[in-house]
Amino acid sequence: MREDRPSSTAALIAAATVFLARDPRLAALVPAGAAPRCARCLESVSLLRAVQAVSHPALRWAARLAERATVPGLLLHFMLRKRWIEEAVRAALAEGWEQVVIIGAGFDTLAARLSIEFPRASFLEIDHPATQAGKRVAIGSAPGNLHFIAADLSRTRLQDALSAEGAFRPDVRSVFIIEGLLMYLGDAEVGGVFATLREGLRAGVRVVFTVMEPARDGRSAFHNATPLVRWLLYRWSEPFKSALRRDEAGRFLEGFGFRLRDLADSETLRSRYLAPAHLESLTLARGEIVALAESR
Repeated sequence: MREDRPSSTAALIAAATVFLARDPRLAALVPAGAAPRCARCLESVSLLRAVQAVSHPALRWAARLAERATVPGLLLHFMLRKRWIEEAVRAALAEGWEQVVIIGAGFDTLAARLSIEFPRASFLEIDHPATQAGKRVAIGSAPGNLHFIAADLSRTRLQDALSAEGAFRPDVRSVFIIEGLLMYLGDAEVGGVFATLREGLRAGVRVVFTVMEPARDGRSAFHNATPLVRWLLYRWSEPFKSALRRDEAGRFLEGFGFRLRDLADSETLRSRYLAPAHLESLTLARGEIVALAESR
């Protein structure tokens, strides 16, 4: 991403949230309360009007056409992975876990929403300053248990970012969320993230994360992506750099002192969220998995 601009991916996911929330058939799949907050994030970076325009019933076809030309089913995939992640975090909070840290938060609204619902827990967001600036404008006055740490993790070590503001507590059980980030890191950097999480904390750690599965040719990519996607990622300066096979996930995590607790792919998400709403025939992006791991 560019130094002076918010992440294109963050804006895309926020736009998907607002767009799907305006679709009567799919609105119920959007996490409750997420769309209004995403709209404020888009407004802070002057993108809301464009999203509102293509959300109009007469113009929705244009957004759908663009999705089919890149990664069919990507917008819906974003929403379902967020539903899965939120359920994992809520389960931890219900069990008494005390701290939630979102690494590379983008315009995600989970911490802003749950910090109000769970006032006894602490919530921290770590993100690039250019993206976080718009987020903070959109949120306005944040609850006292919601903390923002501005850090460019390509230049700042994760452990240094965590200790920068004094808000992070290494002595309490913590849930880390790493959504839509690891694919932009090289294999060594991904390993460094998990090593930091396991070695630098004195209490239990859960990690909810997304990772790409290698395509047939070994590339890190959505399996049903069109050739246009590779060009767009190059233009956005956000190429995918790493991937992990699902049958290797358990062994990979064990190497850093974690055990795999749960894993979901597109078919898991389809059966959990689309089938009960009789929407199982809808297209979903394929090639990304969502996983939950816990320190041993």
